[in-house]
Amino acid sequence: MSHGSMASTMQEQVAVDDLGSDHFTSHVDPARMGNKANIAYGGCTISIGVQAACSTVSPKYLLYSATGNYLGPALTDRKLKCAVRRVRDTRTFATRLVEISQDQDDGKSRLCMIMLADFQVKEEASLLVYSAPPSMSYSPPEKCLSTQEATDDKVRRGVVTEKLGSLYLATFGFNNRFFETRGCPETVAPNNLYGMAKTVKTPQESLELTSKTSADWFRCRHSLERLQDRFSALGFILDAALSFIPLTHSSKFLDDAGPCSSLDFALRFFTGEINLDNWHLREMKTITGNDGRTYTEARLWDQQGNMVATMNQQSIMRPLKKDIQAAL
Repeated sequence: MSHGSMASTMQEQVAVDDLGSDHFTSHVDPARMGNKANIAYGGCTISIGVQAACSTVSPKYLLYSATGNYLGPALTDRKLKCAVRRVRDTRTFATRLVEISQDQDDGKSRLCMIMLADFQVKEEASLLVYSAPPSMSYSPPEKCLSTQEATDDKVRRGVVTEKLGSLYLATFGFNNRFFETRGCPETVAPNNLYGMAKTVKTPQESLELTSKTSADWFRCRHSLERLQDRFSALGFILDAALSFIPLTHSSKFLDDAGPCSSLDFALRFFTGEINLDNWHLREMKTITGNDGRTYTEARLWDQQGNMVATMNQQSIMRPLKKDIQAAL
């Protein structure tokens, strides 16, 4: 694959090249998705950090936690570089500190993210096995429309214009290359196109902001043979939309806010039994917002109702400057 070309599979998207001495570089450049600024989608950076960390431990160690901070935006015309530090290696646990950076035009390196990844050898047995259920009952994937089908249906019924439908598909199209996604019609985002269709009423109009949900089913379009690729793929997709879901659930979109981007993340895995060939249910819900920040969570279940992973993020969300001036 030539430099600057786009990945055609999830495995290519999350791949890293080993430079030796626990240094890695992304196989492809990160790409843009769901952002009004010309910067890379944060899930690209998380997935590459996870992949680099996993590449320095034995496969018997399962990733259970990847936490970190976004330190600056990643550019879409150059690769991501990872430097991994081996913080802990015991018979049961391993910990890795990953610095993810890009080379700037002046030749200097600038950090994009710092990540702490924790691994544990699979336990022989569990004392308790349980999972909190989704907030409500959702339609199964067989009864949900794909992103393309749902958008075409809204255009056909005159709910949204053809121009808006096309803009929506283009804005979030990068994800569609790797995942088949079907929105749950009982929830917000599949109805108001993540807030782009601001006047559309959703089935959750009567709910408080913190009770509203957006949910979808997704599965990977191409099989991922290695578990570390599946961990990386979930790091990629679970980052999606969390910074602006509070806007989505308020019938607003990115043009209604000033700066809006993720500040930190906590990605947690609860099992190593992950098969992304099968449907998984993702539910997104915002928890609190104050001091110019929001805190939002995505939860992920398999079709048997087992919680597989969660992603929590605190994000910056400032008002538009004209709204600040009006308030003054």
